[in-house]
Amino acid sequence: MSQPQYVQERLESLAKIDEQLVDVLHRASLTVSTLIDLKKGQEELKPQFEQNAQEFYTDLESATCQLRREIKLLDENVGTRLLPIQTHKRATGQDNVKLQEQFKLLEQLLTEPKDAV
Repeated sequence: MSQPQYVQERLESLAKIDEQLVDVLHRASLTVSTLIDLKKGQEELKPQFEQNAQEFYTDLESATCQLRREIKLLDENVGTRLLPIQTHKRATGQDNVKLQEQFKLLEQLLTEPKDAV
């Protein structure tokens, strides 16, 4: 089944963000690895460490901005282009039971003779 264009665009955007986050984690790993080597006295790796750290922060900032954009688009489109988000509850049906109790109470109040109230 084909997704609506808007939903497909959002999924593609989230897939790109996912790839960016993988790159962020990889860059963090390289940065820490280079730092460990620097601590062991390999001073020639200092430029590489600085580059890895800078690219880590750049990639992280980019991914964060894009995630914020997607969250904003989601908030703006819930109820218009998108249906409200459904969440699974542990006690399914509990709200319906309470609602039925309230309807019964309301019905009793409305059908009682005015003298009894």
